[in-house]
Parts: sequence; structure tokens; C-alpha cells
Amino acid sequence: MPLITQGAKALEMVARFGSIRKAAEQMNATASAVNRQILNLELEYGQPLFERLPRGMRPTEAGRILVGQVRKLQQEIIATGAEVEGLRPSHGSTVSIGIMECLATGFLPKAFRRLQAQHPGASLRAHVDGTNFILDKIKSGSIDLAIAFNTPQDIGLNIVKTAHLRLGIVAQPSHQLMQRKHVDIEDILSERFISTDDSLTIGPMADLLIQKLRSPIYKIAVSNSIALLKATIQEGLGISILTLIDVYEEVRRGELGFVPLSGTRMSVALSLSSRDVNALTDAGKAMAGIIASSLEEVQALSLNSA
Repeated sequence: MPLITQGAKALEMVARFGSIRKAAEQMNATASAVNRQILNLELEYGQPLFERLPRGMRPTEAGRILVGQVRKLQQEIIATGAEVEGLRPSHGSTVSIGIMECLATGFLPKAFRRLQAQHPGASLRAHVDGTNFILDKIKSGSIDLAIAFNTPQDIGLNIVKTAHLRLGIVAQPSHQLMQRKHVDIEDILSERFISTDDSLTIGPMADLLIQKLRSPIYKIAVSNSIALLKATIQEGLGISILTLIDVYEEVRRGELGFVPLSGTRMSVALSLSSRDVNALTDAGKAMAGIIASSLEEVQALSLNSA
């Protein structure tokens, strides 16, 4: 038996897409069926739930209230499903985790390999996205673990482990700055700079450092993709400000160089969190321990390099 009605689903979908047709496509239903669901709800509540506009549908105040309640219920259903899923035996269990792009190619696969050695029947479901998306997923209960930068302490999550990572300059290994133990922020003035945008945690932090310079820098590219930044740096087109975790695998393979910035104690906190560690399966708890250990190793390397 479904825990949420088709009418409620139709209401949320129409509000999300602003269109009965698009909502119908997502629900694999006809537009007339979705429209009928909306009309039935409006009849039940005795007032319009949407404004019918030339270019789509917009919720009325009553509609917004109901949509908010439906979305809250959907999140609670996801959380309940996750709790029920957690009651299954750990053999063959799936560990779901939210990670950022920089952890997808080296960090997480190595952690999963260690998990497989301990729990051969365990499987992995990884969601790769930005910090806000990952934290929304963990708060709703749709993933078991989350690794994100600067996770707030007051949002009801259990912070399992936090690694504090210094900022540094990333460039080709042969670049002159990579021959030093430390780099001053002033040293980037003569360099072509490749920047992260403000949607990534490190973007505003790098901007604060750059604002302290008395002269403008030569910024040749801006992106929200760490993978694109790294590829651009590998092509010798410029340098960037990142953390060691962003380029850990490339530095290990000798494809990129990382030198910490001197004269600043600015760092980012990379945290592993869970809604409830005790509710994790045995495989989930093992994965949490493996990742916590890996974060300790990266932090030690970051501090040693600084």
C-alpha cells in the first residue's frame, strides 16, 4: 500500500515543474489524469491550489502550504524506509554515501576495496554532488554516510570524524613554485590563475586570500568542477588554490604538485557524518571506520606538508 497518495504526488510534481504536462511525464500518466487529481484536491479543500497562468501553473498560498506538507511527508517516508532498510542483516547490505567530486576517483574506491575485504557481500551506492545536496540527503535519511566540507554542528547529525586541511597552491610538478616548501599568496600575482566558483566551499576562502593582494591577479578560468580545474592545471595553463584532498591521487601519482600556503591558518574541515551511527548495519559501521581512518591519514599528510 502506498504511503502517499497519487493526488499528493501530482500536487508536488505540478508545483515542482510548473506544468501539468511535465508532471504527467514524470509520473508516467496522462495530463488529463494529473489535472483530474488537482481538480479533486481543489474540490476537497474548497479553494484553488494553483493559479492557471499562460505559461504554466503557480501554487496559491493554500497550494504552497499543502506542497510543503507533502514534501515534509516524503522526507519522513524516505527516512522511515532507511530505518527499515537498516534492520536487514548486514550480509549483502548496501552502504549508501554522499561524497564530493574530488573524492570519487581515488579516496572512495580505495575505502570500498577495504570494505570488500571485511564484508565481501557489501555493495556501495555513491551520490556525488555538492555539500548542500549531500547534507540534505543525509538529513532526510536517504543515505547512510556523508563526507562534506564545513558540516554545521547544529543540524542534528553525528559527526564521526573531522579532518582539518590547509589550503595550498596546485600546479604542474615541474612548476617553479612546486620546488618550495611553502608559497606566499603574493607569489600568484605573476601566475595565470584558475579559480573555483562560489558554489564550492573553497571558492570564497580563496577569494578572501586574493582580496588581500594589492594588485589584481590574472584569472584565466573559473569553474565549479574540480575535475576540470585539475585537467586544466595538468595542461600547464595555470595554477589554483585547493586542498590536498582535492588532488591527493594526482599528487601521489606525480601528475600534480601541492605546496601549502604560508602566512595563513585558513583551513577547511572535511567531516564524515551520519544521522545515527548505531543504526548503521555492520557494513555501514565498518565503512565509517575505514573512512575515518583515511581522513586521519590525509590530515596527517596535510599537516606534515605544511
